[in-house]
Order: sequence, then C-alpha cells, then structure tokens
Amino acid sequence: MDHDVAVVGGGAAGLAAAVFTARYGLDTAVFDGGKAAITQCAHIENYLGFPGGISPDRFLALGRAHATHEGAMVLDERVTAIDRHDTGGFRVETTGREVVADRVIVAAAYDGEVLAPLADALPEPDPFVPTEAGRTNVAGLYVAGWMSDETVHQVGVNAGHGARVGLALARDDMSERYWPAVGERYVDWVVHDGRYGGDDWDEHVEDWFDREMRPEDGSVDRSRLEAACEDLKGEFLGRCVDEEERAERERRGQRLLLEQLDDDVISEYARTVQSEDSADAGGDDDGD
Repeated sequence: MDHDVAVVGGGAAGLAAAVFTARYGLDTAVFDGGKAAITQCAHIENYLGFPGGISPDRFLALGRAHATHEGAMVLDERVTAIDRHDTGGFRVETTGREVVADRVIVAAAYDGEVLAPLADALPEPDPFVPTEAGRTNVAGLYVAGWMSDETVHQVGVNAGHGARVGLALARDDMSERYWPAVGERYVDWVVHDGRYGGDDWDEHVEDWFDREMRPEDGSVDRSRLEAACEDLKGEFLGRCVDEEERAERERRGQRLLLEQLDDDVISEYARTVQSEDSADAGGDDDGD
C-alpha cells in the first residue's frame, strides 16, 4: 500500500477526518486538487471558536496546517476515480498518477463521478450516499461531509462529520487487529497526568478487561487477549500529559495559530497591547 488512508477532498470534512486518522497513527494522504465547496462562502461566521468569523481561505489554511502537524500529507492533486485494487485495497487515480490505499474517505462534492467504478457495489445515491458513521456498504470505503446522507451543507456540521468518520475508521482498524469490543473503546483525547496509572492500576484494568472486553465464546486466543489488554493500557497511559507539557502544547498551539494570521494584524494588536501596558504603568506611577 502507498498509504493506509487516502482522503479525497481537502475541505472541512476531509481535513477533520485526516486529523483523526493521522493522530491514530495511520499513514494518511489528503488529495486536495479541486476547489472546496466552502470557498463559495464569502465569510464563515457560524463556526465555533471564531468570533467575528474567518475567511474560507484562512480556515482551510488552518485545517491544512493542523492535518500536516498531526502527520498527514496534503497533496495538490485532484482524484478522478476510485476503484478496487487486486491487493484488497483501493486504486486511487489522480490527474497525475495512481496510488494504492488500504482505506478511502471521500469528502468532496464530486456529484458521485469519482465513485463511478464502484457504482455496481454501492447503493444508488438519492442524492447522497447512504452511510453509518461514514461507513458505506463497501468495506474500507467511507464518505464524509457533502456526499453523505448524514450531514448538511454547513461547515461546522461537515467538520464534525469528518471527525466522526475519522474516528470510525480508527475504531474499525483496531477492531480488525483485535475484535470490535476493543476497537469501540478507542477515543482521541489527552488527560491530566495521574488520571490513569498508580497503585493497583494494572490489576484494575485487567479485571475490567476480563469483565467487559473478553469475548464470552472463547474465540480469541490467550496471546491476542494479552496483546489487546497491553495495547489498551498503553493507550490510556499515553493520554496523560503533565502540567509542563500541557503548558508547552498550549503555547505551541498559539504559535501555530499566529503563523496563519496576517503580519499587520499581529503588529497592530501588539502595538495596542504595548500602548495599554504603558498607560497602565503610567497610571501606577501617578498613583505612587
């Protein structure tokens, strides 16, 4: 496989999905050679976290930066067709080449022509592709955002749907490595140091695993049971972040945001803050 995951489309849904699959650890490539539907908006004013709104181009630049930061590749190539490959994955044809991916997320307003080679396997879109958490009836093929029947043409909704699809794909991958009860436990977050671990923690997790995760039919051998339990332990412990690391991530995140802002806006704000600080300092001096 050239990639574990190929995301077709670099709009809100595709980039959100790529963030989740890349953070999970899958080799993720986003093919973004078309024009995102979001660019039809003059200004995005209903996306949580952007008081006053944000331009579509800046929003997409932030999304690309986020996906890249998490390890995904964003490529300026337009996908023209997706079909099955004899390896069991998918052949993804672009305007310049062909790649093979284990799984594919279609997250673009293609009107369905990109999926034409799979038309016999897919139910007829009416007008959207029927999905469940982005999953289609073709194993390994997911649809996020515009083409799915689970969302609407709103950027906030599509970004959320893309995240849901990325999470579903990650859970499917873990389910295939172990079994569904393990895969469905996967989540993507970090917690304060000390939330997991400590005295008797291993024993507590193993008891919980035996009680809730072990298949009752005995279909999983001992070595696989132990591997799954250790994987879940590592996942829990890996989510813990101490205060120093949390603070560093907070500052790093703010710096990455600054890189996407216009220099004149940053300079103007810095001058305003400096002026206010000087005024406050002068007021203190007068009071003394």
